[in-house]
Amino acid sequence: MTRSILLPLSVSLLALGSGASAQQQSDDQSNIVVTARSLENTSRDLAACLERGCPPEEDIAASLAYAENLFVAGEYRDASSILKKAIGRNSRYDERLPEEVSGLYRAYSRVSEHLGEANSFKLATLDARDALEAGFDDNDPRVLLADLDVGDSRAKLGHPDDARVIYERVEKEALAAGQPRVATYARLRQALLDDSRFVTTRNDVYRRRFVQQLQEIRQKPLEGAEDLGLIADVMLARVDRRDGKDASTEDLIRRFAERGGVKRPMLLYSAPLYTDADLDRESARPNSGNARLTSLSRNHPTWADVAFWVNADGVVEDFEVLRSQGETGWLDQVKRHVNSRRYAPVARDGEIPGFYIIERYTITQRFAQTTGTRLRVREPVQRIERLDLTPENYEQPALTQTS
Repeated sequence: MTRSILLPLSVSLLALGSGASAQQQSDDQSNIVVTARSLENTSRDLAACLERGCPPEEDIAASLAYAENLFVAGEYRDASSILKKAIGRNSRYDERLPEEVSGLYRAYSRVSEHLGEANSFKLATLDARDALEAGFDDNDPRVLLADLDVGDSRAKLGHPDDARVIYERVEKEALAAGQPRVATYARLRQALLDDSRFVTTRNDVYRRRFVQQLQEIRQKPLEGAEDLGLIADVMLARVDRRDGKDASTEDLIRRFAERGGVKRPMLLYSAPLYTDADLDRESARPNSGNARLTSLSRNHPTWADVAFWVNADGVVEDFEVLRSQGETGWLDQVKRHVNSRRYAPVARDGEIPGFYIIERYTITQRFAQTTGTRLRVREPVQRIERLDLTPENYEQPALTQTS
């Protein structure tokens, strides 16, 4: 069974090797991980669909399948083009097919992130929410959750105050609509926002507010969302680990083990993707030592697919680079980040020995418009975007020839 890699499985705040394979470059594109129909087949399916004037439901499904395969193959621009054309053909069906049309916009927003197209990312996230609003009541949980995505996009684009306004509004609307879980998600996002601002400013006001919000979620949960207090525990434990205190994380591991483990990956802790040194390097100007990466990200996306096992104890093993395009030196920090992760112990019922996880990382730079002109240029700051490509059954897939 396969899933859409460009669409989220669910709203969750928890999910936030071989030396030879690490040297493999994507100049040889013959062997890639295939979890669905091949690139050629999905291209043919979409062409046949359009030729016979297929219903919008089929058009959307075929477009998504082809765009996903293009993305996996590293053809980001082509994937974006396919999704944009599909939106042009099908956006008018949002009242009848709100989830399907919203899904197109969400996929387009994700590809735009990896291309550094900040404006397209922002607008597509808004359009995804608006498509759901066209087909559902404003207090429908799907609409409210999509509004949280809008808040997430504002935070990611450097507008935390806008994000907070959205999170607070969604919390109020969710409470009024009797949606305690959505309201709790909104509260958790507000806490995450404070933690992020503490990390960047070292202002203790944000840290105190962050801890206070999480303690309230844990100690006074909304009726119907009691289990989400666990997320607050996980977030508090991450802060402790950041401060060099391991006891709360170890306590969480024991609690999960006593409950029999988990059947889906649940991340308890990871070191930041960026250290202070990485951030200094990331902020380098285009004509510095990063000039080569800048050139690659401008013309051909610089990306890599990495894979690793999460063993029965929740420990990462066997990190490897499956394939990549462009320079790979930056993957050292990805490896360090991934190897630092600690997951909840795996269910010990014998069904799942561990989780095989595949993730796409892309180095990109956002486009910005030069003041006083219409010329678009890349910002000097390089970013690493991540997307989960994990097979739905968590088994290691065979490397197969595309056709």
